[in-house]
Amino acid sequence: MKRIAVLLTCFNRKEKTIKCLNQLFKLKNDLDIYLVDDGSTDGTSEAILKEFRQVNLIEGSGNLFWNKGMNLAWEHAAKNDYDYYLWLNDDVVIYENCFEELFYCATLTENKAIISGIIESSDKKDTLYGGYDFNKKLIKPNGKLNAIKNLNGNVVLVPKKVYAVLGNLDNHYHHDLGDVDYGLRAQNNGIGVYTTRIGIASGEKNDICRVRQNNTTILKRFKRLYAPLGANPKIIFYFRNKYFGFANAFLYVLFLHFINILPDRLNILLFGNRYV
Repeated sequence: MKRIAVLLTCFNRKEKTIKCLNQLFKLKNDLDIYLVDDGSTDGTSEAILKEFRQVNLIEGSGNLFWNKGMNLAWEHAAKNDYDYYLWLNDDVVIYENCFEELFYCATLTENKAIISGIIESSDKKDTLYGGYDFNKKLIKPNGKLNAIKNLNGNVVLVPKKVYAVLGNLDNHYHHDLGDVDYGLRAQNNGIGVYTTRIGIASGEKNDICRVRQNNTTILKRFKRLYAPLGANPKIIFYFRNKYFGFANAFLYVLFLHFINILPDRLNILLFGNRYV
């Protein structure tokens, strides 16, 4: 029997979190779930304790966000011996074939690769997440494994053999980039990163621009830039220096400051809607 640890982090979306847990246990009732509630004030923890006493509920500091929250959940799960670790965002709706497809794809790679589930829109007309190929194009389901360059962390299966090499998510990252980093780190260690062959869940597209906020003052724009949900230049520098070198990191950080100094009209004139 496969021993599976499901890793989640949540904040103030009780209905989605409870719906996600219900679907998980409906599809597979022998899961060990490690869920970090990062300071929710909407009764999320209370609802979980009432309805899902079997969930390993971990209290967050209130300032963990996605990467640090998932890191904490994984830290707790790794104290036990699991065959697989499954990252899961609580705002996706997994399909009935989710586990079957993930494990089959893992078997195809002899459990030596990371498998990222393809996430579709609710009407199944669009692909939303999974991963980007080496041409920076979002990978769409085509009935076969597809190699990923940049990994999306919505639904990701990490076999024990992979964890033994890579360990946990890098705690330098606050909210985003931890999933991309994990995929790149895997590739640098000769570990494959692939999509599922088909869609295994539905979700919603997050179109928030992290690098610049419009219709506000420069002070508020920079405050947002350096916030966990922004594109913190210190974290961006760490990531780019790690994978693309000092010059790339330095120039991109300068660019981040440049576009945040620009007035909204000039930003749109120079870059269109790219940073809106």
